[in-house]
Amino acid sequence: MLHRRFRHRRSFHPLAAPAILLIATLAAATTPAPADPSDESLPPATPDPGRDGLDRLQTELDEIKLRAQGMEGKLKESANARKAADQARMEAERRLAEGTQEMERLRAEVEELRTTSGDLERRLAARDTEVTRLTRELGSAMKAYDEMTGRLTELQGRLPASDGGVLTPEEARTAAADAFRVLREASQSRGDATDPAAMQALATAEATLHRRQFRLAAVLDAQSVYRVRPNDSLALISRRFYGDGGQWEALFEANRHLLEDPDRLTPGITLVIP
Repeated sequence: MLHRRFRHRRSFHPLAAPAILLIATLAAATTPAPADPSDESLPPATPDPGRDGLDRLQTELDEIKLRAQGMEGKLKESANARKAADQARMEAERRLAEGTQEMERLRAEVEELRTTSGDLERRLAARDTEVTRLTRELGSAMKAYDEMTGRLTELQGRLPASDGGVLTPEEARTAAADAFRVLREASQSRGDATDPAAMQALATAEATLHRRQFRLAAVLDAQSVYRVRPNDSLALISRRFYGDGGQWEALFEANRHLLEDPDRLTPGITLVIP
């Protein structure tokens, strides 16, 4: 019965079997054999010496129980430690899995950043190319602007203040006098009247003088200009514009930068009519 009971228990303490075996052996050794009542040679009954053995056995059994309890406490501690270790391992595995997931997420982010960086680098290269192109265009535009500014300054220098220019009467007279000198030189070197080049140079000089005299007339706010014809005189021109030939002196003073003698007019020159 004892064997069957222990066999069907789920767990069996490792010290239980030696303790039971020790108890059974001591019990068999200290239990006296039954006395024969007919045997007269037996001495009278004495106190049972196996009592001391049972006491010792009980003491040893108590010690075994104490040791078993100590072992059981250690086993519980070991089981608790193993449970704690299992929990720690599970926690470590969980954290490892989380770390792996986080690593995968970071790897995906790094890959996305690489892709974005490549796209940004391509866009930056395209932007640099565009900036280079715009810089060249800006340089061309600035050059054209400088040329236009210079041209505008030149044109302003040819126009009176009433037309938005900066031309002064002195500058206009000097420019007209220079044009008159060119015209006189072209007239003196004309030579053969049938020479096309000479005739073209003379016509160009007359046109230049006409433009510059017209600017002078604008600066002076004069009445008009007049191109001298053959057989013209200051008195005739005065009578034509003022109805009085006596105004020729005003014509002479207005054109002193061209005329040295009021009685000598060169056909083709342009006079300012004040």
